[in-house]
Formats: sequence, structure tokens, C-alpha cells
Amino acid sequence: MALSRNKSYVHAPGLKPFIGLTMHEMLEERVKKNPDREMLIFVGDNERVTFAEFKKRVLDLAAGFLLKLGLRRGDRIAVIGANHVEWPLITGAARAIGVGVANLLLGHTPETFKKILTKVPCKALFITRSPDTLYSMACEMIPELSESIPGDLNSKQFPDLNNVIAAGVNCKSGTLNFDDISISGCEEEVAKATKKVTIDDISYINMTSGTTGSPKLTPYTHFKTLNGTVFVPDQFDETQINKLACIGNMAYVVATQLSQVAPLLYGTTSVFPSPTYTFEKFIQAVEAERITFFLLMVDGVVNLAHNPICDNYDLSSIKSGITGGSPVPTDVIFELHKKYGIRVLNLYASTETKISSLTVNDSPDVWNTSGRPLPNTEIQIVDKEGCPVEVGEKGEIWVRSPDAFRGYYGDIEKTKQTITEHGWIKTEDVGKLSADGYLTIVGRIKEIIIRGGFNIYPSELEGLVISHPAVNSAQVLGIPDYRIGEDVCVCVTLNKGCNVTEKELKTFFVGKMSDLIQPSYFLIFDSFPSGVTGKVDRKKLQEMAICRIKLPDNPYADK
Repeated sequence: MALSRNKSYVHAPGLKPFIGLTMHEMLEERVKKNPDREMLIFVGDNERVTFAEFKKRVLDLAAGFLLKLGLRRGDRIAVIGANHVEWPLITGAARAIGVGVANLLLGHTPETFKKILTKVPCKALFITRSPDTLYSMACEMIPELSESIPGDLNSKQFPDLNNVIAAGVNCKSGTLNFDDISISGCEEEVAKATKKVTIDDISYINMTSGTTGSPKLTPYTHFKTLNGTVFVPDQFDETQINKLACIGNMAYVVATQLSQVAPLLYGTTSVFPSPTYTFEKFIQAVEAERITFFLLMVDGVVNLAHNPICDNYDLSSIKSGITGGSPVPTDVIFELHKKYGIRVLNLYASTETKISSLTVNDSPDVWNTSGRPLPNTEIQIVDKEGCPVEVGEKGEIWVRSPDAFRGYYGDIEKTKQTITEHGWIKTEDVGKLSADGYLTIVGRIKEIIIRGGFNIYPSELEGLVISHPAVNSAQVLGIPDYRIGEDVCVCVTLNKGCNVTEKELKTFFVGKMSDLIQPSYFLIFDSFPSGVTGKVDRKKLQEMAICRIKLPDNPYADK
């Protein structure tokens, strides 16, 4: 671990050689080692697939891609839907023959998808069996679909799009049935195509969350997909059966890594508790499948520590898990360790950088950090001019690694704004580095609240607020105030059965925070509005908060 003596810079050298295989070659290696081990379990669909079965189904589907759909190396396809077996089969078949997969996030409008499919000319659009509204959404995007002959789509807006392939109830007029695409007995034809695929071919293209503007597209090659997933040193033992709970939609970059790449690298089994996430379905699957590892957002981790429903299930199989998105309260991490012996790891990740750092030290002193950089990764904290700040000071997080993305698909201008001439990715996140290289996330640059000239970082306050025993989740927002620029508003949801007033919450935190950051407003919500990625829609929440607060009149406003 290389550290700068005084500056906020840390570099983790590589621990292992890079993997020089394509995704399909990695699958073939895994089948040789563990052919009969389960690779995928879809609890809600009652479907289980071994590594050998997965390879056979991938090869048959790849043959259909070649011979029925006419797909070739360098082509692009798009996939959208909930978590069902057809998704990893589609991506597995595409990667085998060098076809790049654009992962579309559920929840966006048809207009957003139109922009994406215009930017990424796709020859086929695949729709999973749920949600059952996807067919009507596709018809809104592609008016010609319902009247077209399956396999002969002629779209004015998307001239390259020849096919829409759907599964289950979404297979309707104009679509090809997913179950009819596969062709058996064409292994030689597929083998010829797989030999042409290189580690530098695009494996998948992910959408960013769009929380800071319209979604952008980040492509990853086979090399970057595989080498960017060696993210949990010593967590998995190939001689044991490790089961990973996959609760995020497979379009998310980290969910892609966990559900589709980790099994190839470590021989793990990916378990999908339900097509879309609910906490109760997750803990039911933990008990039924003896899940050993999870990825949860912060609210899921808090639920695991404090939700009384957990007492109804045997969760003793869980060894560890990772979380991210916002800081997890230290008391929650300690509670899970005490209650179940679970080691919760905070990660720092983004669609552009994938996972950059992760806590791997057993010392409780660093449990509330995002850990040190992963192998082959550099992190530095810089000021507004791009110069490294002193150790312990706050600034923008910049990341550089050989397996991070190299630019947005079809957007040269945005790429120039995000990646420096020396390859540093500007994350727009605010953080600080300790003297021994541990990263602490403070917030987003655009979320910083400036009250009377003083910078207030929402994430720091949220970590304090969530320590209240009645608080389930918290969001700290800036509220416009003509006198001081912005004021601080804390929005919370409460744990089930807890009864506390907004006034009592405000009183509770008096003296527990510096006067400089003491919030002026506390608001209680039943739930927070969320975006398509499941993250809180802070802009909408701010609008809701402003409606509830009687702001002082601005005498200088235009009348």
C-alpha cells in the first residue's frame, strides 16, 4: 500500500496477475472445476441451474443468436426486466460470440430509452417475463411493434432494431418468444464465433443512475469486467459452497458483478430471492437457501440489525455482506457483529469506477469507513484546482485504475469533463483519507449545503441522526433561505412501532452537534420518494419538504 507522506493519496498494488480470458472462456474454466455446482437459483421462479447446465443453455442460445437473429461480433443488444433466468442466459450467449449488452434500468420513461437506443444502435431488444408492463412500454417506444411480423420489425426511429424478443406474459404481438430462440446441436458454429472474441471486446454497457442529470452509458470490456470483480479478498473459498444474495436488478453494475461474474471467478452460487427486492423475501431466502453473503443498501442493513421480523427466521448462515450508497451507522455494524457474527463491509463504488475501495480490516476503528483501495487502484483527494489536499482534509475523490471505464459511450464531451488527461476519474463525491489510507465518504459536491458561508456535508449529519433509536433512515437537505443562502432540514422515516414528534427529535440533537451544523428543521415522512435505481430522489424530497416548511418571506423577491 503506497501512501503519500503528507498528501491525500493512496495506491494499492496488484496482488494477483490480471485475468487474460474472455467471459465465455472463464465460464468454460469454471465448468471444468465445478460442473454440478449450482450457479444460479431463482427462488421466486423455483428455478435452479448448475454451471454445466448454464453453459449448455448459453451455447444453444448463442446458436440462435447467430442463425436465427443474425447477430455477429461487434453487434449490440439491449435487455430490460426484473431478475429472471433469461437475463444471465442472454448476456452469457451474447458475450460468447462478442455481442455487447446494453443493460437498461427499470423505471425510466420510454423517452429516456429512446435516447439510449438512438445512441447505442441495437439489433435486438430482449424483455424478461416481468414486470408485465414492459410490452406496452416497448410499444410506446416502437409504435410499429404491435403490427409487425415477429422477426421482421421495421422501425422508423430505430432502423437497426430487427427483433424484439420477450419472455412469459410480455411475449405478445410482434415479438419473438424467448423460448423459441435456442438451437441445439450447433456447437461447432458457436465455437468458431467464440474464437474471434477478444478480452477487449465490449461485454456490457451500463446506465448511470441519472441522479445528476440524464443517464449516461459506461461500456466495459471482458477484461475490465473480470479484473474489476476481484473485490473481496479472502471472502470466498472455492472448496466451499458460498451463496450470494443478489437483491439488486441485474442492470446495476455491482449487481452484474455479483450475479454474473462472481460465480465464474469464485465458484459461488448467486441466489435471487425474488424478481424485485423486498426485505422479507430476502430474509426468507437466507433461511431457505442458507445464504452466506449479501449486498444490501443501507436501509436493508439497518433492517437486518433492528427489524423484529428477523427474529422469525434463522439467519445464522450469513458470514458477511457489503453495503454502500451512504454511510452505515457504526452502532448498526456493531449490532450485526454482536447479534449474528456478521461482518459488514462498506464499499465505495460507482458505475464509472465500479468498486474502488472496501473495508477488509478486522479493526472496529475502521468499520465505519469505506476501507482502503482495492488492488491496482489509486485514490486521491483534491481541492477545486485538482491539487491533492492534506491528509484528513475534505475534497473531491479522484480514482484511477486499469479496470475502470475509459469514457462514456458516444459522449466525448462528457468524457473529457469526467476523465483528466492523466486518467483520473472525477467522481464528484466528497471524502477524506486517513494517514493509513482509509477512505471516508462525506457526500456529493452538488449536495453540499452552504449555510452562511459554512459548508455542511449531509452524509456526516445523516450518520448522527440515524443513531436515534426511533429513526430508520435519514436524509439531510438544503432548504433555500434568502438570509443565509441555505438552511438545514433533516427528513426521517421511523422504525415500525416508534412514536416520536418532530419537536422531540430536534430537542434530542441539541448539544449533540456543533451549532454550525445544527439543523433548523426536522420532518417525519412515512417513506421517501425514490428514483429508478432505488436511491432516494432528493430533489423531489426537497420539494416535499419545502411545501411543509413555512419559509421566511424574501422582501427582495420580485412581486
